[in-house]
Amino acid sequence: MAPSTSPRTRIGRRRPILGAVVLALALVVAACGGGDNGSSDSASGGSGDSGGSATNAADCPVKALGSATAPVDITLWHAYVGLTKTTLEGLAAKFNASQNKVKVTVEAQGTYEELLKKFEDALGDPATLPDIVLTEDTTTQFMINTDQVVPAASCIAADPSAKATYDDILPAVTAAYTVDGTLWPAAYSVSTPILYANNNLLKAGGVDTTTYPATLAELRTAAEKMKAANIPGLEAPLVMKIDSWYIEHWLTGVKKPVVNNDNGRSELATTSRLDQPTTKELFDWLKGMVDDGLLKAIPSTASGIDEYLAINNKTAAMLIQTSTAITTVNALLEGSVKPGQLSDVGANTDISQGLDIGVGLVPGIKAAGQGQIGGSGWYLVKQKDQAAVAAGWSFMKFFLQTPNQVEWTLKASYLPVLKSAADDPTLQADFTGTTKGKWLSTAYQGLSNLNPRFPGPVIGPYKEFRTDVRAALDDVMLAGKPTAEAISTANTKFQQALDTYKKDVGG
Repeated sequence: MAPSTSPRTRIGRRRPILGAVVLALALVVAACGGGDNGSSDSASGGSGDSGGSATNAADCPVKALGSATAPVDITLWHAYVGLTKTTLEGLAAKFNASQNKVKVTVEAQGTYEELLKKFEDALGDPATLPDIVLTEDTTTQFMINTDQVVPAASCIAADPSAKATYDDILPAVTAAYTVDGTLWPAAYSVSTPILYANNNLLKAGGVDTTTYPATLAELRTAAEKMKAANIPGLEAPLVMKIDSWYIEHWLTGVKKPVVNNDNGRSELATTSRLDQPTTKELFDWLKGMVDDGLLKAIPSTASGIDEYLAINNKTAAMLIQTSTAITTVNALLEGSVKPGQLSDVGANTDISQGLDIGVGLVPGIKAAGQGQIGGSGWYLVKQKDQAAVAAGWSFMKFFLQTPNQVEWTLKASYLPVLKSAADDPTLQADFTGTTKGKWLSTAYQGLSNLNPRFPGPVIGPYKEFRTDVRAALDDVMLAGKPTAEAISTANTKFQQALDTYKKDVGG
């Protein structure tokens, strides 16, 4: 690869990441040109050209597959389970049957933490790395710093025929994975938070079910109304697992960075911006909801799906969670999937089939559906065998074909990233004709609403960031610690993690 003038990409080349930092990153759980504070609405790689300083067509030998004399075997690592896992396996089998030059083997690697740990271990012997790896959106900086992935931008430059496909991808998606002007992963599994609601309980509380709350203030008002109605069995109107990504999402929705350097998108993030008035506003809102009996807070350390079961058991009426649960929730309610068939749902769980569940855009500080995407990026791994890189690229392009994106949405609950997939008649029929489809359509609307010019942070020590924010939330909401004190402590710890990361990667 040609030398880069970008500090971000120089880091990965100048010296290897030290084991301690990589190990910490391996424990990760699930574009803004505004100068140092990153608060403006300019596009730092937000849309349009996917090429940047790390782009080099020579890094992606897309024509090498043509000289292969036998099928090229490549391996894909992922951390999916349930319907998502079987759908991915089905798409790989479909790809293998569609041609005779490449055979993809799909390998589950346990949890995302376990996958990333195995990938980190394999960095010591690159020959043991997979050809494609699917990692959480929080690992973007880590994957860049490994210097072991081929930027998608390089493959697009080497394969002009792919440009039309990438031009069809929603700008918010490419913006999320574009750093310093370079698009890194070549495919995407995209989700977004949404509001699940039990319409019957809302109606019993006198809350309008034709229009769900659009802001956190409106959400509190609806919860107060429901609490005042004294609905039998209702413990709290809203239930949430207290996790850090809510804070990230809401801050991004109002263009508030959590780190410097354009929220980590123009250069390596080195300074925390966590301790800010809007962060305190969010903590105070959550604490007030808990203190007033309006929110049932599930500890971030809790395992299982207690927040979903609260909706099922009618002890809560509203839940903010990821759109990736849509297919599974719908299948359980319809009875097409039984308890015990899914790892998180015990065989003896009583599922209240036929509940009138609705889905709305996630309420925000100022408006609904504003924030950042979640999910995973699909990275093409560097290999000595050029044909293997070309083979991996061919599967990425296959996955991004419209019919396969439609299948990925209908079966795996990940949202379509292609505008052509969203407009596909099969998907549109589901969007308008089924309960599951209507929920997915709402989630897709939220994805379409996201601002590609402010796609969220890119952080090296993302695991530490989330750990520190989770601890602060638990301190405030469960232990009664003052919000300002908890945020200050989290900010100090996060700054220490940023300092360590910068030092360890040679920044």
